[in-house]
Amino acid sequence: MTTTTTTSGFSYDVFLSFRSEDTRNTFTDYLYAALKQAGIRTFRDNDAMDRGKLLDPELKKAIRESAISIIVFSRNYASSKWCLDEVLTIIEEQERLFSKHEVVPVFYHVDPNDVRNQTGSFKEAFDKYDDMIEVAETTDSQKKIEWLEKVEAWRVSLKKAGNLTGMVLDNDRPEAEFITKIINIIRKKLNYNLLYVDDKLVGIQSHVDRIESWLQDPSPEATILVIHGMGGIGKTTLSKCIYNSNCKEYDVSCFLANIHETSNHHNGLLRLQTQLLSTILRSEKEEVIWNLDEGIMKVANALCNKKVLLVLDDITTSQQLLALLGPQQFYPGSKVIITTRHKWLLSAFNGHPRAHTVRKLGFEASNHLFSMYAFHRDHPIEPYIVQTEHVVEHCGGLPLALKVMGSLLNGKTIDVWKDVTRKLEAIPNSKIQKLLQISYDTLEDTEDKDLFLHVACFFVGKDKEFIVKLLAECDLYPEDGIQNLKDRCLLSIEDGRVMMHQLVKKMGQEVVRQESPKDLGKRSRLWNHQDSYNVLRENEGTRKVEGFLLDMRRIRGINSTSIVTKDNIRKHSFEDFGVPTIHGNKENFKVEAIEKMKNLMLLQLDYATFSGSYKKLPKKLRWLRWHGFSLKIIPSDVPLQKLVVLDLRYSKLKEVWDGFKVVGSLKILNLSYSLKLIKTPDFGGLPSLESLLLKGCISLTQVSESIRYLERLTLLNISGCISLTDVPCLPTFLVSLKMNGCSNLGGFGKVKCLDSFSPSTLLRYMNVSGCNLFDNSFPEDWSNLFSLKYLNISRNHITSLPGCVKSLPSLEKLYASECSHLRSVQDVPTSVTLLNIIDTVSLEMVQPIENLDVTIFAVNCEKLRAVEG
Repeated sequence: MTTTTTTSGFSYDVFLSFRSEDTRNTFTDYLYAALKQAGIRTFRDNDAMDRGKLLDPELKKAIRESAISIIVFSRNYASSKWCLDEVLTIIEEQERLFSKHEVVPVFYHVDPNDVRNQTGSFKEAFDKYDDMIEVAETTDSQKKIEWLEKVEAWRVSLKKAGNLTGMVLDNDRPEAEFITKIINIIRKKLNYNLLYVDDKLVGIQSHVDRIESWLQDPSPEATILVIHGMGGIGKTTLSKCIYNSNCKEYDVSCFLANIHETSNHHNGLLRLQTQLLSTILRSEKEEVIWNLDEGIMKVANALCNKKVLLVLDDITTSQQLLALLGPQQFYPGSKVIITTRHKWLLSAFNGHPRAHTVRKLGFEASNHLFSMYAFHRDHPIEPYIVQTEHVVEHCGGLPLALKVMGSLLNGKTIDVWKDVTRKLEAIPNSKIQKLLQISYDTLEDTEDKDLFLHVACFFVGKDKEFIVKLLAECDLYPEDGIQNLKDRCLLSIEDGRVMMHQLVKKMGQEVVRQESPKDLGKRSRLWNHQDSYNVLRENEGTRKVEGFLLDMRRIRGINSTSIVTKDNIRKHSFEDFGVPTIHGNKENFKVEAIEKMKNLMLLQLDYATFSGSYKKLPKKLRWLRWHGFSLKIIPSDVPLQKLVVLDLRYSKLKEVWDGFKVVGSLKILNLSYSLKLIKTPDFGGLPSLESLLLKGCISLTQVSESIRYLERLTLLNISGCISLTDVPCLPTFLVSLKMNGCSNLGGFGKVKCLDSFSPSTLLRYMNVSGCNLFDNSFPEDWSNLFSLKYLNISRNHITSLPGCVKSLPSLEKLYASECSHLRSVQDVPTSVTLLNIIDTVSLEMVQPIENLDVTIFAVNCEKLRAVEG
């Protein structure tokens, strides 16, 4: 097994012992130069001390302060008493109790047997020493004894040194090759340039394996690897592991840590350039760089001339890349590893670097890692199992959080665990907060910071399109901002929704909390419902508040809901339609409590009731969500002039407002489950409306004819509006039409909106399932619906596939399930790739299906005899 020596606490890596007259100007000089070139700190007696003045204590000190001694045994080595004293001291140091000193003998044109047995040229030298003893015998008996002891000690030390595993150079071997082998052996014995890595590692091996594979790729395109992921995810630990296991395979290895933090200090980048250049050049003294531009050129020239392994840890700007990599030209075989939170850096390189994403740990691995710190074992112990689950869940698979919390709770009582867990719900751990907040602090634009805080406090899990529409009208740039936040691993997009790691979300909320830790009303955003309730009750709001969330159900702890299903679609109670109800005495707030928040743009007041003049509501409102709005009509004095989103789900509205009202900025109107709403407003005053949601408005009997003039409307959802008997002509630019469950539509013949699509319509999605439609309810031709990809006509009374469906040129998914009278499905459009006819019990035949790649779902079609083709 190869032994390794840490150089921690040593002044030198190598002590070089040699016979000057044999090898000083030849082999030893070349060896010494190679050791220095390899970055191995080497002591040579004339390098740091005057040989003529060197005393025994100083010699011993030099040897003791070296990790390894290289003894170059040459022909005349034993003729030097000085050299023999060095061997004696080296062997004594090696044999000293608890010594970590290693010895590497090099036999330079000398047989190891001559060294260990004092034969050959070594016998000649010791014959002379024996002659000296004989002379001393006739003059000074005491001196003879001293010489006898000294020579015997030399002989013993040479025997021990000669028996050590060493390296032999004979005449057939090139010296340059021999020296290279010595350097490699010394480098393997030294841990000089290795980095500390905690031995509690979980879930890292798969990452190491993939990166090790990349290191073996010799192509120029595989020179740079970018390891990216959120703060605390383990990027630095991973890069250290890779560096430690591979640094000896390169001419030069350098790990520049904490680049972001160092760069923020005075002349920080200049110091990093100096450190990098000095490491590459193996300089004994620090290289001098006067400015960044000079440093770029010097570093670039150095990188071009050596095979390097370079790790740049925590890069945050393109300026840092330029300062440390210059034009990105490298010596063949070089490898550069960059760790960053900023995925956008992938576009900052001349070529296309490889990318490696580090993701959060799963629950089992998280539990394992946390337990190693909390319990010093790989699993939790009683009575901490339940609390462990809570803490691990809170950490969200983030290794840094698991380590910090595990170390914090190690040795604590169960009561302390419970208290810490409760505290984490309100205030994040300071170490975790500091690390994660770096990503927020490095955002260059205040608009991006505001966007991040808005999302962290209000919109995690919301639809990206909704957020973009809303916040674009709040003087922000959400498309660009969301991309910037994604690039910094501050959020992600999953299934069209904006998601955020729970600790990153907590970090953002803590940034807001620190704006005013004690005075709630002086924070820019209030998202905690209890805090918001207290601010309203105590009338503590100020003009600093920009966003405010209140849900009275969270205060009273009542959340009585049920789900709308096809079985209760005709019932008319709040509960049947998923409408939350609040029991007990209602608390009226004063509108004046909100009036003081003059800069309020985002406002949620679910199930709250107010008294006073509504004209005192802030005039900068862009988002007003008021579920359970208790009035029958929106007062005319409510300031809606800048409103973008009006969300009054579960309201008691009968009409939206009295007469004609202009809200030119309104893009989204959601009145779903307003069970008493009878009619829609006149849409002539809503020219910017893009989404109209009236789902479950069971009393709605009239949709204004003016809807056809809404040129920006792309989404209409009137599903479950069971009192509608017709729907007027719809606008040209509608993309999605959801009217499923409008069970009274088909009883009066054709439905106007289905028979009047514009030739230039952009409709892609249409759901008319459960609308009581018959064969004559459909028009004859839909060939003008070029964009329609999805159609659902399930749960209707059709007996065959309507002709208009057959004419659809681009239809991909067709649903016709649970049509109890449907007997045959013929002439399915060739573009269809999915046909769903589940539970169509009367269906006998499907023909012909020209598209052989179509997927057909036909479960519980008991009478189906054939699917032709």
